[in-house]
Amino acid sequence: MKLTKRQIDTIIRNTPEDLKGYHNSFESDFGYFMPLGANWSYHAGYVRYNDGVVLVVKVFGQIK
Repeated sequence: MKLTKRQIDTIIRNTPEDLKGYHNSFESDFGYFMPLGANWSYHAGYVRYNDGVVLVVKVFGQIK
């Protein structure tokens, strides 16, 4: 699903601090946002965290 930059920013703000910077694999994909003219994109998906899953954003494979 295509996401907006605002949605990506909201997900990043709600990501637990101790997940940021890790290279976890997604349990399932949620969506993406590609800035205009960029050859890269933000990818949103769910990762395992404690006893559940959390929605996070990755750029270049790293959780933001």
